[in-house]
Amino acid sequence: MSLAAGRPSKKAKDELALSDVTGNPKKKVRVNFNIDEEKYIALKKYALDSRKTVTELLTEMIDEKIVER
Repeated sequence: MSLAAGRPSKKAKDELALSDVTGNPKKKVRVNFNIDEEKYIALKKYALDSRKTVTELLTEMIDEKIVER
């Protein structure tokens, strides 16, 4: 066993990843925005009551308002 200098992640870039063969067609992007604290707390409470994450709720709302137009 020998030690080698370099970045361990460089070798991983050259190899086939699981996502390369699973057929994940849609790329996801991260969205950040500012919201009033009171609205955020109300959203978190609603998510908790619905047993969903805030991400799940917002994604559903976006689908209802924009995607289904």
